[in-house]
Amino acid sequence: MKIDHFKEWFSEIQDYCLKNNLDFEKVKRLSKGNGPDFLLLGYSDPNNGKKGLIDDTPAPLVLIIKKTIKGLVFEQTEHTAQYLS
Repeated sequence: MKIDHFKEWFSEIQDYCLKNNLDFEKVKRLSKGNGPDFLLLGYSDPNNGKKGLIDDTPAPLVLIIKKTIKGLVFEQTEHTAQYLS
C-alpha cells in the first residue's frame, strides 16, 4: 500500500507554509518521498525531464516533515528559502 503523507498532512503543511511565509503552491509541485513517519520534499527541475536529478546531482531537499508523538515537526533546509519564497 502506497503511503501518501502529503495528502494525509495537507492541512498541517498548508498551515505551516502560511505561518512561515512559504509558497504553498510551490510546495505542491515539489517531488515527494515518504517513509513510515516522514515526508521529504525536494526540488526537481521541471525543464530537465529527469525526475529528481539535475545533471546526476540529487534533487535539493527543501523541506523535511516528521511525525512524532507530539505531532508534525517541520525542518527547513538551506534550500527552503530559495525554492519556496
